Amino acid sequence: MCGLVCIVSPEGDLASQELEPALRALHHRGPDGTGSWISSCRRVAMGHTRLAVMDPDGGAQPMHGSDGRLHLVANGEFYGHEVIRASLRRDGHGFSSRSDSEIALHLWARDGAGALPELRGEFAFAIWDQARGELIAARDRFGIKPLFYARHAGRVLLASEVGALFEAGVPRRWDRGALAEHLVLCHPPDGTLFDGVRQVPPGCWLWTDGRDIRIRRYWDLDWPTEDELTKDVDRSGHLAAVRDAVVDAVDVRLRADVPVAHHLSGGLDSGAIVALAARHGAPRTFAVRFDDPHFDEGAAAEATARAVGARHSEVLVDAGSSAGRMGDIVAKGQMIPENAHGIARLLQSEAIRAAGFRVVLAGEGGDEMFAGYPQTQRDLRLSTVPGDVVRDDTVRRRLAASPAGRPLLDIADRMGFLPGFVLDRYLGVGAPIQGLLAPDFAAEVLAAQPCRDMFADPHVQSQLYGRSPFHRGSYLFAKTWLANYLLAAERLDMSCGLEVRLPFLDHRLHDVVRRTPLAWFSGGVDSKPLLRAALRNDLPAVLQAGTKRPFLAPPAVSDDATLSRIREVVDGGALDDLGFFRPRQVRDLLEDVRALPPGRRAGHERVVQVLMGIVGLTDQFALTG
Repeated sequence: MCGLVCIVSPEGDLASQELEPALRALHHRGPDGTGSWISSCRRVAMGHTRLAVMDPDGGAQPMHGSDGRLHLVANGEFYGHEVIRASLRRDGHGFSSRSDSEIALHLWARDGAGALPELRGEFAFAIWDQARGELIAARDRFGIKPLFYARHAGRVLLASEVGALFEAGVPRRWDRGALAEHLVLCHPPDGTLFDGVRQVPPGCWLWTDGRDIRIRRYWDLDWPTEDELTKDVDRSGHLAAVRDAVVDAVDVRLRADVPVAHHLSGGLDSGAIVALAARHGAPRTFAVRFDDPHFDEGAAAEATARAVGARHSEVLVDAGSSAGRMGDIVAKGQMIPENAHGIARLLQSEAIRAAGFRVVLAGEGGDEMFAGYPQTQRDLRLSTVPGDVVRDDTVRRRLAASPAGRPLLDIADRMGFLPGFVLDRYLGVGAPIQGLLAPDFAAEVLAAQPCRDMFADPHVQSQLYGRSPFHRGSYLFAKTWLANYLLAAERLDMSCGLEVRLPFLDHRLHDVVRRTPLAWFSGGVDSKPLLRAALRNDLPAVLQAGTKRPFLAPPAVSDDATLSRIREVVDGGALDDLGFFRPRQVRDLLEDVRALPPGRRAGHERVVQVLMGIVGLTDQFALTG
């Protein structure tokens, strides 16, 4: 994993030093080397910061084709690159390194945009075509690796992080409309919270000559229609196919020229990955431990580690270590958090990097792939239990009676039902935050229509039409909350120079799982029965059965020291000039929370985290409203 930045100027007036501020902002993503290149026509400048994982002694970037036509910067990993490299060599392509990134350069030379379906992994890359005078930039199918862009001063700029764009001169402003949409649900897959800053959506690629910008899609989730799901599926054969796909997704991600570590919690997802990795030797595992026994999964993680013969380490996260890190989560993650998970994630990543690792496998994507979330199970019931449709209609009528709930009705009308994660977000953030908003901004939030343009896209309509509520809800979740919030933990990991690989977010695995009959995603008391059944001969007894065990960190608001720090920020006037909130109402909320016993404060966690995230981003980037 690395950092990249590109500037395209149709006027041919670029100077090499223009990349330097952005590259400094991306140094944490690539502490092992920095490279830059500017074309002879001065129309494009490309920069790269490198985390050396494959071919540490070679593979410096930018990379250049032998004929001087194509030039590449890449972030991420391309799996199965050995097979592709062999194919390219048979076609006469010569390689200058063993780096996986170089295959993208040669594939594009041979196949153009037809190269994209051949690439597997988590990646973002850009290629300048000197002959055509155009830049293309592509992002992986699930949006694991970020790729932001903006127009500024007659130029097009791209970078791995928003902060790098700001350092390159892009104005630092909130997008009030996007923030309003975020408080209702989430901004769309091509948007951000910052005015003028966009992102290449997952599974898409960008074309630009410095004047025009075009976005094109090369992949989508393509869930089967309800009619297609009625076809008979051989259960034993399907489970074997799921098992083979999971094993392959893990195995390809174990390949690196540096040691590989593993996240391990008390749950099934990370435990299954570690169990499969143990087929190749004793895995090196790292588990977070909390000093609050209600949240600590350390004993369960240790039991899994013992069962598979892992070499296990623990990372203690207590109230003292958390109290001073809320600002770091916002600054390094460049996002608005909604819980204390980010603090635990950052401390874990720091510990793994300090132990000498640059690569770690993690279990994110398991809940998305195998219907592990409670709200996903609600959508599943709507798809399989006719009576639950009546309950969904009841929820919609109640929302219609509340002004704060009306923005959700537009989503429900377009989706044909109200997805469970949308309702959960409304109850946790959208409704309770209304009373804290400044009147003008509150009106903007009530008028917000999240993802309106996305729903108007004929392609998106074709992806939703004829699908079950479960698949429609999964599609919306993947395009909004997964890519724009959950996977933003990538920025926290990369702030430590740590590459996190996610086997469950693999498009070949998805292609197998998407054909699963809906009834196989639920049943009995076990969570993710499809995954458990597929891996029944691979999992140790401790993972064979169990209910859903979500990874939860102790709420920050439960700690008095953390609340005091938050109150200091508010009393210092941080909210006064933003125009988003009513400072007195925020102070009253904080006093009300502090008056509660620590065990009863969790219901306020998400709103307080959102408040501090907005304050923190404003301060970190010197944003104006």
